[in-house]
Amino acid sequence: MSALNSGRQSPPPERQSGSQLQDTPGSGRTNVGKPPAHETSQQSSEYFRDNVLTSNPEHPLEKIEAEKFAKGKQH
Repeated sequence: MSALNSGRQSPPPERQSGSQLQDTPGSGRTNVGKPPAHETSQQSSEYFRDNVLTSNPEHPLEKIEAEKFAKGKQH
């Protein structure tokens, strides 16, 4: 049983990409450069700790739930 478009077929050689035409594979390494200096990393970490992140942000429904289960409150 041989259909015209059965299964997954490779494109004709004139339309194949370089990796299909035996190009040399990459080295698996990126050209990012050296990592930032320790001082820069430390300053960035401290900035985020002090100005951006909170240690334990309050959930929007936390107060509502606390009121529901407060002692002495009748439902």
